[in-house]
Amino acid sequence: MSINFDNKDDRMGYLNEKMDNLLDGIDEQYGKALFDELIVRLKNTVVDFNEEVQGMTNQLKSSTDKRSQLIEKIKLSIDDDSEEEAIEEPETEPAARELTEWEKRLESLENNR
Repeated sequence: MSINFDNKDDRMGYLNEKMDNLLDGIDEQYGKALFDELIVRLKNTVVDFNEEVQGMTNQLKSSTDKRSQLIEKIKLSIDDDSEEEAIEEPETEPAARELTEWEKRLESLENNR
């Protein structure tokens, strides 16, 4: 028997068949009430599982998107830095600084020669 697990009805049929096989001995003592309760719990378990998997995949997708954005920002900043380095700015003369006493004396001695 081929089961298509993508189809909800096929999954439920498969589970019901397996549960019937498992409950043949128990059915005589507990009856349909036990079977119905087990089916409800199984459905709840499957729903909870699907919600958790969906939440994890959404979180993973969100994290992947954020990581991709950060990588793009890093790449752009590296490209911008390399472009700025490639553009040569004309050299400017350093700002004149105030001479110390020794430098003033040396300068005056050189001028007196």
